[in-house]
Amino acid sequence: MVYTPNVSKTNASKGGDTMVNRRLHLIMSDDEFNRLTITEFDDGSVQVIVDVHGMKCYQARRFINNIINIAHCELQLVVIHGYNHGTAIKDMLAFDFNNSHVSEQHLDANNQGVTHMLIAA
Repeated sequence: MVYTPNVSKTNASKGGDTMVNRRLHLIMSDDEFNRLTITEFDDGSVQVIVDVHGMKCYQARRFINNIINIAHCELQLVVIHGYNHGTAIKDMLAFDFNNSHVSEQHLDANNQGVTHMLIAA
């Protein structure tokens, strides 16, 4: 099941001065922060899209764990890892990624280069 916020994106705040945005920007480098798209919806739900193309598995694991642990709230995390130029990060997420805050995780039904995660606070 894919979590979809119950509001339109026109009612969303993208990357503005929001709680999750501030927390992540305090800790991450500009290069890391530029890999994120953070959307906080009117209903309080949060979606973070992260692009880990070009990262090594250990870098992607650290980066994703940092996002989960720093945000420290319920959110939908969409990880864009790609598929055509290798599946190392996809496989790591499917078989070797462990974070106690991840309540659900699955590949996108239409794009094997994307993994969706539901994060509990």
